[in-house]
Amino acid sequence: MSTWLDDIVNEHSEFESPLTFWRWSALASISAVVKDQIWLPRYLYNLYPNIYVMLHAESGLKKGPPVAMASQLVSAINNTKIISGRSSIQGILKEMGTAHTIPGGKISTTSTAFICSSELSSSIVDDPVAAKILTDLYDRHYRVGEWASLLKMESFKLSKPTITMLTASNEAMSESFFDKSAIQGGYFARTFIIYENTENRSNALLIPPKWIPDYKKSSEYLRELIKLKGPFAPMGSRDKTDIYTEIYTDSNETGYLTKSGLIYQLWYEEFKKVIKEQEIKDSTGTLNRFGDSVLKVAMLLSLAEKPDLIISEIAMIEAIDICEKLIGNVRRATMGKSGLSDSSTIKNHIIHELLGRDNHKISRTILLKKMWMHYASADEFDEIMLSFDQAGMIKIQSVGNQIIYHMEDNQVNELMRYLQGKNK
Repeated sequence: MSTWLDDIVNEHSEFESPLTFWRWSALASISAVVKDQIWLPRYLYNLYPNIYVMLHAESGLKKGPPVAMASQLVSAINNTKIISGRSSIQGILKEMGTAHTIPGGKISTTSTAFICSSELSSSIVDDPVAAKILTDLYDRHYRVGEWASLLKMESFKLSKPTITMLTASNEAMSESFFDKSAIQGGYFARTFIIYENTENRSNALLIPPKWIPDYKKSSEYLRELIKLKGPFAPMGSRDKTDIYTEIYTDSNETGYLTKSGLIYQLWYEEFKKVIKEQEIKDSTGTLNRFGDSVLKVAMLLSLAEKPDLIISEIAMIEAIDICEKLIGNVRRATMGKSGLSDSSTIKNHIIHELLGRDNHKISRTILLKKMWMHYASADEFDEIMLSFDQAGMIKIQSVGNQIIYHMEDNQVNELMRYLQGKNK
């Protein structure tokens, strides 16, 4: 069944901008209009679906049109402030703190905003504290009441600040904005980086496309979403009902989950297990808050399916899938700036994986799945395996329609002697 999100992507399928840019810009639009009116109970806090999205691609890859679409969709709803153009972080805070009229003639004193810009570094005037403040404001679940900031020129007090941000950048422009504190201080951990290096298709647009997007019409669905208020249905309970599936925890306590909750639970346990077993280090902090990131996306994907507060199985599966792919995008954007694991780490894990197998063989498909947290792209992974093959350490073989990696006995024996000697 086609969702609102699918329809948005299909309407832009003839344009040059990468389809993932349209998809994530549409998700940001949902995030911006629902604000903090809905949430997922996390017991210690309420998780809100506000997100930061950065479209990352080289100049000329048509990042601007999807951002402009999101601005038009949110503007049509007129229930949150849109901050675009060039501004200082102080200007953004001042705008957020100013009371404004919302549909129906009511005055809103809550501090909500949609920061929407086709170029991040030019939209926020160079300020060493900008990324730090944006990082702090992202966590709406910790901002139960008032948020105060004392800057050099003036102070700000914001009521329940809720920010959704959609920006675009490229390697050259982001270099000046993202210093070490932005990368390791949490900004990147809170940002969904959508990385593309090829356009969707070539189209001179001399002939009218089959579908011409109508953003006013598309915004009508968003108008249905803003009627929703309150929490998403819990995915777990200690009491069994028709909607919950029984599951046993490690402590032998019995709990009950919805089907989407069970999908998340099993994925989360495996996710944490891999991090621990492979001793994955991540100075950006992305992996530490990755569970909540998946849940935010699952909320938004469910809202795109239908206007209710139930996270569907389909949305949860898709959220896990697309968020896992985004870990590599953080690596691309922070390459050479102390981000996630470098190639020496993944090489070490690949060697130990093959040494630990009885026949010292593994298929490419399985190894890719095991190592997905370490590499930025399949191309990078293939280059690493090719370097192993050229060095004679691991042989690449084709068996039927599969690629098999094999470490021969003489190489295994040599490595084992090396490792044993290393540990003496």
